[in-house]
Amino acid sequence: MKRFLCMIAIIVSAGLLFAQDIQVNRQNKTIAVTADDSVTADAEIAVLEIGYHNYAPTQDSAFYDNVRVADQITKAFLDAKIPKVNIETDKLRLSRTETDEKWTAEMKKDRQFTAEQSWHVTVSASQAHAVVDLAVKAGANELDDVQWNVTDPVALQAKAGSAALAKARAVADQMAKGLGTRLGELVYASNRAPVAKMYRSMETVEVMAAAPPPPPPPKLTLFPQKVKSDATVYAVFSIE
Repeated sequence: MKRFLCMIAIIVSAGLLFAQDIQVNRQNKTIAVTADDSVTADAEIAVLEIGYHNYAPTQDSAFYDNVRVADQITKAFLDAKIPKVNIETDKLRLSRTETDEKWTAEMKKDRQFTAEQSWHVTVSASQAHAVVDLAVKAGANELDDVQWNVTDPVALQAKAGSAALAKARAVADQMAKGLGTRLGELVYASNRAPVAKMYRSMETVEVMAAAPPPPPPPKLTLFPQKVKSDATVYAVFSIE
């Protein structure tokens, strides 16, 4: 639920200052309003977390098996024409396995060591399902939540800020009318919004996956989420 907090500040004592150096006195009456709003947009970017995790009885075998499959996966990315700058190593781990009491004696023997690699792969939203599909075919056995976003989140935040400011003005105008006066000019405004991550320019490329053997496997379908941006605006308006 959208929320907003309205605060009226009609101060008549002289010599007081806002923290933003806005002077408030008998000649400078103001209304201060805090309002928030949000906007949504269709997802344009998908950040996929894809990984490979394996066990082995020795440290060397765990490491080299992981490297072998990881090489297959990254080769599949590059063969699909995904730019290298859009592939980022996330996790790289080699350690002795913490034994699960539910494992059999044979499983404990074969799982002395564990290795893991994972990547963040940034592609256009329309490519996401095809890239996941080719990664799994190449050996990936770990997938995490998809991060959906737009190519220019700063512009989306700007729209959210404009919407919040419009709401603040509407609320301030109603407050001014309730006081029997008219709303004047905007004196000060600030916007609180999370820092937006900028994404590299996405080039739409055809993802080439190896033809599956008959019968064809089930086809993965992803449904991109709407991307939401929130903003909170603190605005001070003069009143006549």
